[in-house]
Amino acid sequence: MQADRGCNVVGPPSGQSLALPAGGVFTGEIAENRAFTTLSYNGDLTTDWTDGRDHPVNWTGPSTGEGCLVNNPDGFGGPLHAQNETRATGTALAISYNSNLANVNMENLVVISVAPNTPWRRLVNYPIPADLPPCAPGQCYCAWLWVPDGCGEPNMYMQNFRCHVPWSTSVRRLGVAQPPVYCANNPSACVKGPKQMIAWHQRTGDNVVTPGDVTPPYNSKMGFFPGAQNDIFEPRVGCFVDSDSPRVLPHQISSITGGMTTEKCISACETAGYFYAGVEYSTECFCGNSQPGSGLLVADGQCDMPCAGDGRETCGAGWRIEVYGTGKYPASSYTPAVPPVLTTSTWLYLCPEVQWGGSCENIRVGHAEKCVSLAGTDLYKRVKSAGPDMGRCVLFR
Repeated sequence: MQADRGCNVVGPPSGQSLALPAGGVFTGEIAENRAFTTLSYNGDLTTDWTDGRDHPVNWTGPSTGEGCLVNNPDGFGGPLHAQNETRATGTALAISYNSNLANVNMENLVVISVAPNTPWRRLVNYPIPADLPPCAPGQCYCAWLWVPDGCGEPNMYMQNFRCHVPWSTSVRRLGVAQPPVYCANNPSACVKGPKQMIAWHQRTGDNVVTPGDVTPPYNSKMGFFPGAQNDIFEPRVGCFVDSDSPRVLPHQISSITGGMTTEKCISACETAGYFYAGVEYSTECFCGNSQPGSGLLVADGQCDMPCAGDGRETCGAGWRIEVYGTGKYPASSYTPAVPPVLTTSTWLYLCPEVQWGGSCENIRVGHAEKCVSLAGTDLYKRVKSAGPDMGRCVLFR
C-alpha cells in the first residue's frame, strides 16, 4: 500500500497487530499529528479534538463562500477539510484476509465499518460485524479510509495496519468486494453487498465515477451505512451436522409448497425475520438467528441430497443441514465515542510509572482514557478502582 513512496517496505514492528473484536467496537484516535494522541507524550497533549486544542461544541466555519473551518475566526481546523461536523464525510475501516501485502487488492480489501460525520473528534467508534471470521495476529491487513469533501485540494486518505480478529468462531467468508457507485439521487442504484474502498482522483486505478466534480464520501451517497457493514459475506455459510436436540437452526418452516429449493427457504426465513436459513434432507427448511458452531462444520460433500423442487441444487442430507445467510442482520448502529468520565467505580487513568498506591499528578478532566488500556494487564490486574482526590487520580487496590 502506497508502494510508490516506499511504505510497503516499512512495516509495523514485529508482533504489533491491531485487534478488531467481532461483534464489538474498535475505538480509535484520529489526529492531525501523532503528538495529539495517547501514543505520544503520555497523552499530555491530547484533548477531545484532533489538533490538541479546545473548540466549541458547535465549532463551524463562516457561512460565506465554502465556509471552511480554517476560515473561521480562530483560523484552525484546516486538516479536517470540512465546514462543520455535519459536512464531515465519514471514515471507514477495511480488511483483507491476506498475510502477504503483495496479495492485497481492491477485490479482497472489504470495507467492514463506517463512522459517519468523521473525522471530527479525536475518539471514534467503529462497530465490527459479529460474523467477521477469525484471523490470527498479524495475518490480515486493514486500512483506515477517508475522502474529504471540499475545503482544500481533493484528497484520498489511507492508513495501513497489520490486524487480527480475536475470539471469533465464525465460519463465514467475505464476498468479493465490488466498486461502490454514487447513488445519492437514486438509492436503487447503490451497490449491495461487500464494497471496495473508494479510489478517486488518482493517477491510475480509479474505481469510482461521479457526476461533475462531486466527491464520493463514505456514507449513504455511495451506498455505505453507519456502523458495521453486515452485508459483506457470501450467502452460503456451510454444511453442518444437525441433531434433533438441539437443532442447529431451531425454527422449522412447514408452509413451503411446490418442492423445496434453497431460494424458497432463504426467502421464507428472511420474511419471518431470521438471519440464517438451512435446508435439510431434500425437503426441510429451518431458520434461526445464531450461526452454527464451527465444531459442527463438515465437508461440503456431505450435503449432497438434491432439492425436491430443483434437482440441480443440493438441500443438505440426513442430519446434515446446508446453511445460508438470509441477508437480514441486526440493525446496524453507530455510537460516537465519548471520553471516559472520572468516577470511583470505573477503570481510570492508570499511568505506567505509578506503582501500587501511587497517584497520577496533574490530571486534566476528560483525559482519564489515556492509559485505560492498561486495565486488566498483568501490571494492573489487581487495581480495583480509582478516583479523584485533591486534583489527583489515585489508584486503589
